[in-house]
Amino acid sequence: MTIAQNLTLLCLLAPFVAGAQPLDVYGSLTGKTVLMPTALPPLPDSIIAGVPPDKANAIARIEKALSEQGLEVLQDGPHFVRVFPKQARDSLTNAPLRGAELAGTKGSEASKGQEVLGPGMVHFMNADLSQVLGIYAQMSQRTILRPITLPAPTFNLKTQSVLTKDEVLYAFETVLALNGICVVHDGAKFAQVVLMAQRAQVEMRAPKPEPGAKLFDPKKVPSVGVSTPLRPLTEVERIEREFERLRKAFYEFMHFPDPTKPPARRLLGLYADLAGKTAVSSKNLDGAGIWFHVETPLTKSELLYAIETTFTLHNLAIVPVDERKIRLGHISEVRRNKRGRS
Repeated sequence: MTIAQNLTLLCLLAPFVAGAQPLDVYGSLTGKTVLMPTALPPLPDSIIAGVPPDKANAIARIEKALSEQGLEVLQDGPHFVRVFPKQARDSLTNAPLRGAELAGTKGSEASKGQEVLGPGMVHFMNADLSQVLGIYAQMSQRTILRPITLPAPTFNLKTQSVLTKDEVLYAFETVLALNGICVVHDGAKFAQVVLMAQRAQVEMRAPKPEPGAKLFDPKKVPSVGVSTPLRPLTEVERIEREFERLRKAFYEFMHFPDPTKPPARRLLGLYADLAGKTAVSSKNLDGAGIWFHVETPLTKSELLYAIETTFTLHNLAIVPVDERKIRLGHISEVRRNKRGRS
């Protein structure tokens, strides 16, 4: 299934509601994808009532009405336009305009072979953060590393013209930024997603590629804190998942695992198995809420890094007990130990 087919299916799952009609009309008239935060003031239908039949005059009238509503309309290259409250103009510092730059690379070697998506291929309103990040992860082929405690705004995005994959990813990243959420590329396989205010604290230390190294199938790496699939399953994937569920249920029945094992302890256990260590109980931290989901095939070193970074994003760290044992600790404990050794 192509990216375009997957996106069509994914976006049909988003709940469609009324509320952004004036901006839909504006996007249709301009042929540009509107990039906007969720928290816009309600826009009266009078903005588009009786607009002139002449397109240029209609666009000018809507832009004037949006300005009167306290909104800034900023052109972002030939395919995008940003709409945001005037007092939020400093958001451009966190999400600089790159629409013209991306459009200018369409004929370059870098863009050749890229799948393009037609108008309306991305069309959702009031989609939740997990859905948006799930689509982003699939398109970018990056595993998302994030804390479980991110704000939960809903997102609106409708593409109005033919866009390359890079342009669609730019649209996603910009809409997230306008909602106070930052996407930081970390190597070729990861994206760290944090609050914009925490951007400066993100450390990008993804391992270097290891040609020929064994890759872990992401479908077989356990997820933690993820209650539903991040994207719709193909029929083959659905059958595979059901078979794996039955196999796992049989294994667990035969081996009597502890059903009360908390999420952070489960993730630490996975790390210990990979690292050839033994995980021991961590007082008051084993039950911490954790979000962990692998979207891409990873080497052993990449998977270890993903787990370490996930703990860091949750203010936790892996602490050696001795040469063979590890436990969880608060990240401040590890930093104190480092300062004491320096």
